[in-house]
Amino acid sequence: MGDYSHIAEIRATRGFSLLELLVTIAVAAILLAVAIPSYRSVVQRNAMAATVNDLVGDLNYARSQAVTRGQDVFVCSSNNQLNCNGGKDWSTGWVIYAAVDPSENSPTPTKDNRLRVHGPVGAGFQISAGGGSLSFNSSGFAMSGDTFTAKGNDVGQVTQVRVAVTGRVEIVRRADDS
Repeated sequence: MGDYSHIAEIRATRGFSLLELLVTIAVAAILLAVAIPSYRSVVQRNAMAATVNDLVGDLNYARSQAVTRGQDVFVCSSNNQLNCNGGKDWSTGWVIYAAVDPSENSPTPTKDNRLRVHGPVGAGFQISAGGGSLSFNSSGFAMSGDTFTAKGNDVGQVTQVRVAVTGRVEIVRRADDS
C-alpha cells in the first residue's frame, strides 16, 4: 500500500523542546516586566482625561442650563453630592444646581434644584480649584473666572481647565513642574 513511516517522523518533530519553551517564557516575562508599568501609566492618564472631560462637560452643561433657564446656575464642590462644602478640593465631587426662585442671590442645593451631580474622582489623582463654587448667569457668562487643576500621583502631566469670565471653558495640558 504505502510507506507511512515518514508520517511518524513528521509527528515527532512537531512541538517544542523544553529549552525552547523556557526561552519563550523568559522573553515573555521580560516583555511583561517592561510593558506593565507603561500600561498602568496609560490607564491612569486615560482615567484622568475622562474625569477632566466629565468636569468640562458639566461646566458646559451648567452654562447652557443658565442660558436655557434664563437664570443663574451654580457649580460647587461637594463631598456628599447633596450640599456644597465650599472647599477647593473638587476630587470629592461636585453639584450643579439652579435657584428655585430666580431672585434668590445665594441658593443652596436641594433635591428640587439639583440638576446634575458627580461623585468622587478615581484614586491616583486629584482636582483642585481656586474657589469652592462657580456660577453662570443667564447670558452664559461666569460670575468670576476660575482654574481647575487635575494632577495625577504617578503621571508627569498636569491638566488645567480654565473658565473665563466670558464662560468659555478651555483645557490646557502641560508637564508637571513640581
